[in-house]
Amino acid sequence: MGEPTIARVLVIGAGEIGTAVGEALLRRLAPTHLAVHTSRPQTLRRRLDHLRSLAGERTELDGSWGDIFSPAALAQVGVDNLTDEHRWQLARYYCQPSAQEARPDSSHIYQVVQRHRPDVIIDAVTSATSGPRNVLPPASRDELLRAAAAGEARTGATTRRAMLDAVLGNPVPALSRYVANLDAALTDFGVKRYVKVSTSGLGGMGFACPYTHGATSNGFAAEALLGKIGAAGVLHQLLWNLHHTRGRDVRLVVPLALVGWEDVRYGAYTSRGHRVTVRDCALVDMPSSPLPDHRVPAAPAQMVVVPAGDNSTYSRAEMALSTALGQFESVTREEVGHVVAEAALGSTRYDLLTALDGAAMHSSYQAAHIRSSLLRRMRALEQETGCPSVVSGNLGPGVATDLFELHVLVHAAGSLAAARHGDTDDLASRCASLVASDSYLRQQALSIGLGILLPDGRELHPISEHEARVTSADPVVRSPSGGATGYADYRPANIGRWQRALQAIDRSSDPLRHAFGVGDPEVEIGEILAFHYLLTGRARRLNHC
Repeated sequence: MGEPTIARVLVIGAGEIGTAVGEALLRRLAPTHLAVHTSRPQTLRRRLDHLRSLAGERTELDGSWGDIFSPAALAQVGVDNLTDEHRWQLARYYCQPSAQEARPDSSHIYQVVQRHRPDVIIDAVTSATSGPRNVLPPASRDELLRAAAAGEARTGATTRRAMLDAVLGNPVPALSRYVANLDAALTDFGVKRYVKVSTSGLGGMGFACPYTHGATSNGFAAEALLGKIGAAGVLHQLLWNLHHTRGRDVRLVVPLALVGWEDVRYGAYTSRGHRVTVRDCALVDMPSSPLPDHRVPAAPAQMVVVPAGDNSTYSRAEMALSTALGQFESVTREEVGHVVAEAALGSTRYDLLTALDGAAMHSSYQAAHIRSSLLRRMRALEQETGCPSVVSGNLGPGVATDLFELHVLVHAAGSLAAARHGDTDDLASRCASLVASDSYLRQQALSIGLGILLPDGRELHPISEHEARVTSADPVVRSPSGGATGYADYRPANIGRWQRALQAIDRSSDPLRHAFGVGDPEVEIGEILAFHYLLTGRARRLNHC
C-alpha cells in the first residue's frame, strides 16, 4: 500500500496529547487544512487559538465540537444536562436503534468526518474514560441490587433511572456503534489512515498499580479503574478487527507511562474532578497545647501543581512518586506527538496492531494441505450418499443465501461456463425445475429457514417438518450484497446479477486467482464464492492488496 498524500488532517481530542499531536503535525507536515474536534466549545476556542500561533500561512485551521460517541442529535448535550428522555434515546441508539438511527449518517462521528473530509484522522480522545458514558453511578448500582433482592418488578422513577444508567454503563454497545459508524465514514469519505492514541489503563504497571486514577476506593479493584481497562480492551479489539479489513489503514499507539506535563503553576486545583475548597477544623482543646481556631471562609484551595496524565493536576510530591523509577515513570507529550505524527506518515514502529499481527498465529501450510484432503473426502461421501452438502446456516443467512443460489445456478446450468453466459430466463426456469425435482436440496434450504423465490413470482418457505407453503411473493428486502435477505432468489434479475459476478471472476487478473478453483472441471462453489468475496472487498486484508 503506497503512502497517502496528507493535505487534510483531523485531530479529535484536545487534551495534552491532542494538543501535542497538533503541534507535531504543524511542524512535520504543515498540512493545508488542520481541523480540531473537541468535546466542548470553550476547549475548542482555546486550542485553536494556541495552534493558530504555530500555523503558517499555508495551513487553514477549522474546528468542531460534540460527543463523537453519540448520535448527532445529542452530541452537543452535556452530561450534566442529560434528561431521562435523553437517556432513553441514547440507550435505544446504542442497543436497539430504529432504522433511521441505525444509519451511520445519524452519528456524530460520521458527520464530523463528512464536514472535514480529512486524509488522515488522529483520534486522541481518552475513549476509555470520556467516551461512552461507561461509569455506573454507585447509587444506580445499589438501586438495581435492591430491586433484584426484592424479588419483584420495581418500576419507580429511581429504578428506571438505574436501569438506564446500567445500559449506558456498558461500553460494548456504544463502542461497537462508534467503530461501525467510523468504518462507514472512512469508506464514504476516502480517509486514507486512522491513528488512535489510547491507554493501557494502568500506565504499564499491571495489577500491582497502587493508584486508583481518581476513584475514591483504595486498592486495585476500583470500579472506575476496572471500567477504564475493560473499555480500552473492547476498543482495541474492535480496532484490531477494523485493521484487518481490506482498504483500511488503522494504527494504534499506546503510551505505557504517565504522559508528560504542561506548565507548572501556583493556583486553584481539582481533586477527582472537583474544585478543592479550603477547609479546616474548629477549635480543638488538647491538654498539652490547645490548637487555635482555624475556621476559614470557603475559598478555592491553592497549591503548586502541574497538569499531566489523564487531564488531572498533581502536587510536587505526587509527581515525584508517580514518575519515579518502577512506578508510572513518564514520557513527554512532545514525544507522544512525534510518534503519532510518524504513524500518520506511515511508520508502524509503535503501532500496537502491527505488533499484535506479528505475535498472532496465522494460517499454516499444514492446515492448507489437510483442508484439501478434507474437501476431497467430503466430496466423495456426497457422491456416495447422493446428498449435496451446501448450507448448514452456521455462517449466517447472507452467506447461506449466496451459497445456495450459486450452487443451484451452476448445477442447473450444467457447467460454470453455461451459468456465466446462458439466457437468464432459461436459467431461471432450470433453477426452478431443479428446486422442484431435488427434494433433498430443497429441504436443505427450507430446513434452516431459507425461503425460495421462484421466477413465476411464487415463494416457498417452511411451515412444518414435512411440508412447505407456496404463496405469492411479498416484496423482498435486498441485502447489502445484492441478494434477498432470507430468500434464495431465482428470478431472472437475480440470475443476471450472478452472471455479472461470474463474468467478473472470469475476467479477473488478480494474482491470487490461481489459488481458487474457479477454473477446475469439478466446480467448488465455496471457492467461487470466496473469490467473489475477495473481488468485492469482503475478505481479509492480504499482503498483495
